[in-house]
Amino acid sequence: MKGGEEFTMHWATLDSFMLDDPFWQQRMGMPVANEQFLRAVLEHGRCSSYRFFATDGAGAERLFGILKGRFPWAADRIRVQPQATLPMAVRACRPDVVHNGDFTYYMPHLIEWRNRLSASLRFPITGVTHSLDTATLYTKFISLLLAGPKPYDAVVCTSRCAVEMLRQSFGEIREGFREKYGGLLPEPPRLVHIPLGIPERRKPVPARVQARRRLGIPEDHVVILSLGRLSPRTKMDLSPFLEAFGRFLNDLEARGGPAVTLVVAGGGRKDGVRLISEMVETLGLAGVVKVRANLSAGEKEELYATSDLFCSLVDNYQETFGLTLLEAMDAGLPVIASDFDGYKDLVIPGETGFLVPTFASGSQEPWDGLAGILEPSVLRFYRAQKVAFDMDFLVKALQTLVCRPDIRRTLAENARRRVENFRWSRVIAGYLDLWEDLASRARSESSDGTRVRPLITPSVPKIFSHYPSTVLQDESLVVPGPNGARFSSGLFRPIRYVEMALLLNQGLLEAMVRRTSSLGESTISDLLHVGRNEYGLDRDASLLHLDWLIKHGVLVPKKC
Repeated sequence: MKGGEEFTMHWATLDSFMLDDPFWQQRMGMPVANEQFLRAVLEHGRCSSYRFFATDGAGAERLFGILKGRFPWAADRIRVQPQATLPMAVRACRPDVVHNGDFTYYMPHLIEWRNRLSASLRFPITGVTHSLDTATLYTKFISLLLAGPKPYDAVVCTSRCAVEMLRQSFGEIREGFREKYGGLLPEPPRLVHIPLGIPERRKPVPARVQARRRLGIPEDHVVILSLGRLSPRTKMDLSPFLEAFGRFLNDLEARGGPAVTLVVAGGGRKDGVRLISEMVETLGLAGVVKVRANLSAGEKEELYATSDLFCSLVDNYQETFGLTLLEAMDAGLPVIASDFDGYKDLVIPGETGFLVPTFASGSQEPWDGLAGILEPSVLRFYRAQKVAFDMDFLVKALQTLVCRPDIRRTLAENARRRVENFRWSRVIAGYLDLWEDLASRARSESSDGTRVRPLITPSVPKIFSHYPSTVLQDESLVVPGPNGARFSSGLFRPIRYVEMALLLNQGLLEAMVRRTSSLGESTISDLLHVGRNEYGLDRDASLLHLDWLIKHGVLVPKKC
């Protein structure tokens, strides 16, 4: 924080930061990173309140139970409520930031809705990059621009590659729009580089000797670990690495080098795991390569403890950061990684490991043209087939780290030190500085009072106005309906769904009926004044009450 001052804030999100699927929650980078972020922001964020807006009432109750169970020490500052209550919640307490674990799902429509609020209620909106390579995601970039981001909105990019990718993407979209339609799209949100983090190590790495014994790996072997999702479609094509590894083994044997075991591990479905095993068999590597799939957290820790070095040659454009590299470095492993995407930010060549040069084709056709047609994982596979590695460099890097334990030790020590830069406590400090700056900018914004026509959110009264028989206006008259008297006497209680009950004020409902009954009729405008003047509700919230009364026949439109 700036100058050591305490910055307390009201933090909010529409995101749960967790998957409903426990299998992939612990095996995919995005959900793992999001859950770790959530724990870190609750622990290090120093926020006055954390408000989560869940899908509905049942979802809010379920999410609060999960959050309270996982983070009991923060439960007194956590509030969970349905997303339908967002307007009244913002008016009751303007958030200093609304942050989501993704910048495309909620952010465009949230920005457009926020821009319709008065300047005194506006707040910053931020979201994080993960995979950036699908055609549908590109259309969301367009929606994000059309929504009209403000200077106090930001996309948090987890790598420098992500910053540059979005800068290029928004530039291409805006320039293409100008050339084709002669118009200028709004400026994109601010692009800020803040990496993902890694938790503080709460217990030491398991003992190597016992870990190797449990895995059946001889003590004198040099163990190379490759850990990542086992899928050539969604993570990396391991075939070039395995082919190069076979060549490395032949050279090593000719030189009389140490015995080596390669462990290929990660989450994957049966067909993906079977494919890896078949490749190992085909290449004649079954005696030296072990395939381990769908490990528990404890088993993964044992693999890190067992290993001497880590190797990850990602070739897939879906990768943006590379959490496994940080995990390996935290376990004290030097890293051989592809010089690709976010990996560039993590490995310092010659100090913490080696970056293997990569080559990409100058053309991605026909895949670019088919990007919106092919199933995303199929598209990712074909795109990755046009990315290659410098195999000579890879073999030399393996030779160096396998045959030179002194270099291995030096790089391992450097790797451990480098990981400290990525501890979540440091990463969250960067978020707090960003949010503080954005909140200050939002508070200083002035508004000219004009309402901007929404471009990505449909207006039901305008585009569906021909659906009902009549669209009621402010000057329309309402009179007591067939259930009006019984409602006033308490004999009629309309069915009240949970989703509606949380939005309705019984006092206002009764006041609207009482006023209409005493006068015989009321204009809609008059009843909206009751909501505003007597209950402090805005037009939309007041109209919601009146609509509900009309729906249940307590009040009805006056027939001409």
